[in-house]
Amino acid sequence: MRRGIDVSSYQGRIDWTKVKPFIDFAIIRCGYGNDLKSQDDVYYERNTQMCEELKIPYGVYLFSYATNLDEARSEVEHTLRLIKGKHLEYPVFLDVESKRQMALPKEDLIEIVKYYCEEMERNNYYVGIYSNLYRFNSNLDSTELDPFDKWVAEWNEEFTYKGKAGMWQNTSYEEIAGIKGRVDGDIAFYDYPKIIKDKGLNEEKEESEPVKYKKGENVFVSGPIYEDKEATHEIKSVKDAEFTIEEILENVEAPIKISEGYVKLTNIYKKC
Repeated sequence: MRRGIDVSSYQGRIDWTKVKPFIDFAIIRCGYGNDLKSQDDVYYERNTQMCEELKIPYGVYLFSYATNLDEARSEVEHTLRLIKGKHLEYPVFLDVESKRQMALPKEDLIEIVKYYCEEMERNNYYVGIYSNLYRFNSNLDSTELDPFDKWVAEWNEEFTYKGKAGMWQNTSYEEIAGIKGRVDGDIAFYDYPKIIKDKGLNEEKEESEPVKYKKGENVFVSGPIYEDKEATHEIKSVKDAEFTIEEILENVEAPIKISEGYVKLTNIYKKC
């Protein structure tokens, strides 16, 4: 087991040099909700920079507010924007605990969380889900989420969650030199740095020969469909929807024309 902490702007300016001797890892909030710069965590860049300089292994989490797939897609894009170029040795977690999400029908919430996780995996990241023990035993209790690691908040001396979990947030009252006030304490059951390294995850894929698409070919779309080829106005967002390519353009943001609009290359793929 490895011991760590999770932090956000609530901890303010952290003296990571003082913190380092007391932890094995950190999970850092990158932001919350939709892909807006105003919703980036204001200490995220500094926290990740200091962890990398001091060689403190870290992962990230995004606090979710998504109540539909359009918002879930925006949260995927928010996360990808912030972790691009980062050296993550721990997972990317989706923090699922907002009141607006808990008011959703269970099947809708499961669909949203599953969509986020699958999209992060498709982008080569190790992904997991954070919530508290009660929510994992109720709103988030579904076999559809079994493929993804759970990070369970249970502020207790014993861990009682019966499902498969990779991390345990065991306290919200950790006191560590270098941090003013309290901070959450965590225990990792897995050797995440080794798992992630061995699987080649959490790193940008090397550039390879681009996939060639052809007019008339059937492809699958996950993400936004735009009204125009410059991708300035989004019509809707879809998941694993099949379309036929009507036209392929050059030197535009969304070069793939389908029956319902235009799509970026990053949002289409072929199924094996």
